[in-house]
Amino acid sequence: MITLLHLETTTLQCGVALSRDGVLLASRSIRESGYTHAEKLLPFIDSVFTETGISRDTLDGVCVSGGPGSYTGLRIGVSTAKGICHALNLPLVAVDTLSILALQGYAQHPNVNACVPMIDARRMEVYTRTFTENSSLRSEIEPLIVDENTISLYSQYSSICFIGDGAIKCEQILGGKGRVFLEEYPSVESSIPLGHSAYVAGNFVNLSSYEPNYLKAFKAGAAKDPFGLRKPLSL
Repeated sequence: MITLLHLETTTLQCGVALSRDGVLLASRSIRESGYTHAEKLLPFIDSVFTETGISRDTLDGVCVSGGPGSYTGLRIGVSTAKGICHALNLPLVAVDTLSILALQGYAQHPNVNACVPMIDARRMEVYTRTFTENSSLRSEIEPLIVDENTISLYSQYSSICFIGDGAIKCEQILGGKGRVFLEEYPSVESSIPLGHSAYVAGNFVNLSSYEPNYLKAFKAGAAKDPFGLRKPLSL
């Protein structure tokens, strides 16, 4: 039996699940207006172990949702997953967050010609890729600015499911007959089949060198200075 701990922290959704042989045993998740992953993740992990009565020592591996997504969320999820793997000498598998959303889209609309997950990257930009029937990959992950020029990317498909926290804002530009827009977040439960398959295939990542798929370099905002301490001194 393969028992895995799954972590999902790539968006405002924070989730933890335990699975055995690809079947959900227990899960906890929350979505709040701000990123509370640092406060919620470890208590959620304790909670699923308590509910199932499973010992941490019987874990076979950890699965983390590897992005793209929030820089802060990804750092928290991956660092937690690595810490658990180092402490218990376990392998780590990482799954594509957009593939998780594609599974959720096809579960609700199995007959569409394409499923396009979209993770919000602010303004009219999204992190996205296109899947066709049976979740076959048809494009690489990319940051995409959605405008009138984007329409031609999807003209070959008669029916499309756009899904993710970045989907609804694109409806006015990309909407039309046969197009469905779902505002959803990647769920930890939907990552279970992907994580289990990756583990069985031996697709483990290197604990020392693995970095999540940020897709774009992190840009720090201007430092706050409420007391004016950074102003140059007058001589």
